[in-house]
Amino acid sequence: MSNDEERYNGRQDPDYEVGDRRPPKHSRYKLGVSGNPNGRPKGSVNLRTRVTQQLRQTVTVTRNGRPVKMRKADLIALQIVDAAAKGDLKAAVLAVRLDDEASIAASKASTEETFDLPSQENLRFIANRLSGLLGEGE
Repeated sequence: MSNDEERYNGRQDPDYEVGDRRPPKHSRYKLGVSGNPNGRPKGSVNLRTRVTQQLRQTVTVTRNGRPVKMRKADLIALQIVDAAAKGDLKAAVLAVRLDDEASIAASKASTEETFDLPSQENLRFIANRLSGLLGEGE
């Protein structure tokens, strides 16, 4: 028996060639069956969420001889600014860049959300439509 006959009699279609991006038919995902039956576990978080949670944690540090509670994010910001004030050029560049980004984000947030009030004519039109709909339903 030749190799082609074995394929045809056994498992595969003689016109189908296994190769690059063409897996054997028997090993493909079955129709209607998920490739990940258990799915993503509940409560799993990505890296960004984990970092955010860590930055929001409160720690106790000693400042001027006294214990002070502060968030880790605030502590990092304080250390960057202190290093910049002591002459660390990289810390100074980072502090200035972060300040610029924060002020740009704040200005965008305050200017993007502008709403125009509807005119009196539009308000009357909406009120008439609503009263007509309410009158039909009764």
